[in-house]
Amino acid sequence: MKRVTLKDVAARAGVSFSTVSRALNDRPEISAQTKAQVNAACKELGYIPNIAARGLVRRETRTIGLLVPDISNDYFAGVALAVEETARENGYRVLVCSSLRDPVRESEALDGLLSQQVDGVILAPVSVTSARQLEQMLQSVPHIYLGNNHSDTCSYVVVDNKRGAYEATRYLLCLGHRNILFLGGHTDSLTRQYRVRGFRKAMEETADTKAQELVECNSAQQTDRMIEHLLREKDLPDAIFAYSDRIALRVLQAADECGIAIPDQLSLMGFDNISYADLPRINLTTVSQHKGRIGHTAVLRLLAQIGGSTEQTVDVLKPELMIRGTCRARSVR
Repeated sequence: MKRVTLKDVAARAGVSFSTVSRALNDRPEISAQTKAQVNAACKELGYIPNIAARGLVRRETRTIGLLVPDISNDYFAGVALAVEETARENGYRVLVCSSLRDPVRESEALDGLLSQQVDGVILAPVSVTSARQLEQMLQSVPHIYLGNNHSDTCSYVVVDNKRGAYEATRYLLCLGHRNILFLGGHTDSLTRQYRVRGFRKAMEETADTKAQELVECNSAQQTDRMIEHLLREKDLPDAIFAYSDRIALRVLQAADECGIAIPDQLSLMGFDNISYADLPRINLTTVSQHKGRIGHTAVLRLLAQIGGSTEQTVDVLKPELMIRGTCRARSVR
């Protein structure tokens, strides 16, 4: 089968070869009617533009890089889906890389994306420390950060983690809980620091409370052992506020193995609202970050930068408390 060329498209559209080229490159001097004629001819003939070649001419690849700590994590998978969909709607492809929470692998992944000549990058650094190194690599590249791990001069999209944690803790306090443990997250994560600030603020505003905090261990196995040890203690907290739904699910599993009924003996709060948090057997009370809005907003802000905008943008999205079945009033027990 003969390969369709620009000359074939020009003949079908009834315009010159150069007009077809300029129409496909969305040049402003070409009218909307002519562009529509050319696009219709392309569709009729089955012509697929050579994006790579056009990118060389225009010095762009119509490609966005997305770098996240763990693409298997439900939160980042949800954000990635929204990024890909919004990018596609705007004529861009997305290259996705996962650092597996390793700073060395993270910088290597970013280097790989930049070597692919991506037009811009959306990234969620492992920590504040690694963000500083990545920022040096991105000095001449449009980029948007996801979350709190970044410098103050960068553009970013984030959920108000402090507010979300504050409202979640207030809800637990209103249920009569006074001994509350904040569990999980790593000490070098600024996201954790904001959530802890919200937790502490709510606890400090209420009299006769006992606030406890435990960070995650270096491995999932160690974290599981820590949770099991915690649940086998004689003096259980009234409630556990997990840094993430992932940690909350580990608490649910460990509680079941230890014979502790949630919420009858222990209330449990998560953070993220992962896709299966509302399943009947889980029914986790949690804080929603609205993953779709985060990904959508990040792409639109990045495209503005790619288009020439130099304005720093800060989008702080409002979280939402999702009240389900893992929390109960203390007096009911």
